[in-house]
Amino acid sequence: MSSLQNALRLLAQFSADRTELRVTDLAEVLSLPKSSVSRLLKELTEAGLVEREAGGRAFRIGPELFRLGHLYRVRVPVQERVDEVCQELLKRYPATAYLAVLRGFELVVLRRHEGWHPVRYIMEPGDTIPAFATAVGRALLARLPMETLEEIVPDHLTLDYRDVDASRQEMLDELVAIRERGCALMDDRKLRVAAIGVAVSSGTGRDLGFALSFATEAIATADRIVLEEDLMEAAWEIGRLSGDPYWQHRTVRQG
Repeated sequence: MSSLQNALRLLAQFSADRTELRVTDLAEVLSLPKSSVSRLLKELTEAGLVEREAGGRAFRIGPELFRLGHLYRVRVPVQERVDEVCQELLKRYPATAYLAVLRGFELVVLRRHEGWHPVRYIMEPGDTIPAFATAVGRALLARLPMETLEEIVPDHLTLDYRDVDASRQEMLDELVAIRERGCALMDDRKLRVAAIGVAVSSGTGRDLGFALSFATEAIATADRIVLEEDLMEAAWEIGRLSGDPYWQHRTVRQG
């Protein structure tokens, strides 16, 4: 087996559960002499692919891999990043995830990712609904300039089958609050469905929204706060990589 193959095998041993490894550990799992592992680690360290723990004997992933990973993430389309984020969140929360865009004052559903908990109200890809009636729609509307909102928001906003009844000024005030907060929250008492939504720049001139929708009783209030933070942290990371000015100038919870 070539030195390159062994180096790749060595790097593959690092994971979220094994962030630091010693020569002895690597020699055992790779079935290589310690001298060979030490030589590989020396070469990988010089290349910046691994680094030695300060004052210790263990090694961890180096800054060059972070740089290469960043380049990969930058080239991945925003929609794919959002898909990945939603699928990860659905492993932890009993919800359904939606990706959507605005078309005028309407919301158009692009994708739906099913979670492991049934949601009573389901929107299908291609469905349209007044944007103000959903959390993801409000998150998208909140990114529009105020002069645009003043032109398109009607005097009264209501929808028979949704728990929505607001005046024009109430909706404008709500959208300003969403813009400041970073996400939109909705709890529909008619449908007994709640949702939390955020929006990011897609890099194509059109903003992309994504939200997690869940049965009202499925997620407790304290867990909703954590979900809200998780969604905004995901939007911050995606926005930072895609050059979204809104998220680049925000600070969110880290780690």
